[in-house]
Parts: sequence; structure tokens; C-alpha cells
Amino acid sequence: MIYKFNLGRSCLKIIIRTYGIKEIFIPYYSCKTIWQAVREEDCKIKFYHIDKDFMPDCEFPKDSYILYINYFGLFAGNCKILSEKYKNIITDNTQAFYAPNVGIATFNSLRKFFPVQNGAYLQIEKEIEMNFEQDNLKLQNVKIQKNYDIFKLNELKLDKEPIKFISAEVEKQMDDIDFENDKKRRTKMFNKYAKEFGRYNLIKLPPLEDSIPYCYPLCTNNKEILQKLSGKTILRLWDDIPKSFPEYEFLYNVASLSLTCEW
Repeated sequence: MIYKFNLGRSCLKIIIRTYGIKEIFIPYYSCKTIWQAVREEDCKIKFYHIDKDFMPDCEFPKDSYILYINYFGLFAGNCKILSEKYKNIITDNTQAFYAPNVGIATFNSLRKFFPVQNGAYLQIEKEIEMNFEQDNLKLQNVKIQKNYDIFKLNELKLDKEPIKFISAEVEKQMDDIDFENDKKRRTKMFNKYAKEFGRYNLIKLPPLEDSIPYCYPLCTNNKEILQKLSGKTILRLWDDIPKSFPEYEFLYNVASLSLTCEW
């Protein structure tokens, strides 16, 4: 079943309610809004680390509920491997709009990929028997690439939003998106960055194959490259990784290069 809500965090809350989840494994390398959403549902969080292949660096109890993030939209292969090993995998595809649905539930984020103010699609194996009002929130300029300060202000507003169904306006805007052109543009830009920066990248990226990425993640200490990137559109992900974490070595100060041109 596919349902359409206002936010990815709303989808996660619905998943927790639908399955009656009391405890869930979540990667340390994740957005704090995820932690907040889980805790608001009185669900206990157990954190796990990821290795350089972006796989969990631990084994989980077989019946555990596990949230795995398809990082940068490049790790659908990891999602598949984990779903074959654990029966209660929940896939966070907020950075992977075009990725296949894997696990007992999958959710994405429209505003990370397209110039809409919010919206998220939830694919879940169980039927949802809950009623919510339709979203009618109006935000300022939603183009993250244009004004990151406004984006942050919008985030503060969204933090206060309850679960709602997707707005009619966003539904209409999504109907007008040229998805095939978007896929081609993202793939072209990713390959361009990979050719130019690949040999300097400390992050080990899998082959692109059929994946449609969210961004090109570049981690490098090369000052010449960093200078070259000055003026490029760099998306802001999570950069507050403690030095004691194993992820710090290959994820600290990642430049997530945008793959979209002007909308």
C-alpha cells in the first residue's frame, strides 16, 4: 500500500504506530529529526555505527526493527542485502526518491528532490486505518539550492507540524515533474563529478548502475579541489560527527554536491 503524507518523519511515526514498535535500531549517522520523531512515539532508540561500505558494523537480533538509510541514493544494494537477512527492515529513502521499495516499509522525501515545500510517499505492507487532515501549510521559497537560510527557517516550522496527508498543491506540482529528464540530469552530473573528483574521494562509492543519486558526496583534504568547489551548490547534510566515531574518518566535512541545475 502507498500513502502520501506531509513529511518523511510523519511516515516514520506511522510505521511505528502501525507495527507497534517499542524499540528500533537507527544509525548514528542520521538526521536528528529522525531521533525526535521516534522519541515522540515513545519508542526506544538503539544506535548503530556504519562502516566504510555504509553497512551496519554489527549484527542485529533477527526480530529487531532496523532503520537503514539509503545514503546519497547510492546504496540500494545494501538495502537489498539487509532485507534478505532481517525481516523487519525499514528503508529511509529520503535521499533516494527513485530507489525501489525494500523491507516492511519504505518512505521518501519529495522536497529533497523537487521544488515542493514538503510531501513524502510511504510504502507499507500493512493497511493504515487512521484519519488525518490534509496539509495546507505555506512556506517561503522552497528551493534549498537558492537560499539555505530560508530553508533552515522552513525546517523550524516543519518541526512543529503534526502528521497530515499531502497537500493538494504539492500533488499537483508533482504531476508536472518531468521525472525522466530529472533522472538523466542527475546521472549526467554525478558522472561528471565522479570523473573529475573520483580519485581524490575518501568515500568508497558503489557503481552507479541503476541508482539515481541525490548528490555527489565528496570527502577530500585536497585544497586545490576545495578551492575549485567554491561557488558550487553544496547541499548541507549532517556534519556533527564526534571524532571518536569510526564514521568520522570518512564522513567528516563531506561536500555533498548538488546534481540539479536551476529549476
